[in-house]
Amino acid sequence: MIRSAQPSDAAGIARVHVRSWQQAYAGLMPAEYLDALEKTLTQREAGWRKAIEDAQEQAFVALVEGEIVGWVAVGGSRDADVEPQETGEVRAIYVLAEYWRSGIGRALWVAAINALIEQGFKRVTLWVLADNQRAISFYSRAGLAPEIASRRSLSRGGRELEEVRYQGAL
Repeated sequence: MIRSAQPSDAAGIARVHVRSWQQAYAGLMPAEYLDALEKTLTQREAGWRKAIEDAQEQAFVALVEGEIVGWVAVGGSRDADVEPQETGEVRAIYVLAEYWRSGIGRALWVAAINALIEQGFKRVTLWVLADNQRAISFYSRAGLAPEIASRRSLSRGGRELEEVRYQGAL
């Protein structure tokens, strides 16, 4: 079941956020960095509770037997080089590894895209690690294409990583 996130979902979102990073980014980010994410659960929960209460993020959760197993957050694009009234952004989408290829990610994606369309956006963007082939395959199947010139660097756990922006029409 997919539904809008509620403030009471903050702990479950934080748990999936940390665990899915540990699963999805193994080998892409240092293990020590990923292991240390456990220490951020309380902070992430508080951040998500506030974001949902204040409507800073529009988020949806996927539930299996009453437990949150995935989530997606959307809103207007945060990038300075796009038309803000026309471009929405999938800010994050995460599903626990045991539910990959189950249709949950796709259901979250559909909820996210529908929300962006309802908000009047004409385009969607998102940022993905350039080496995250599993995620890139998912976004490509969803009809997004890379903007090669949009690459940017970031550092996680002492490792330099590269992200690329993907985009598509809604």
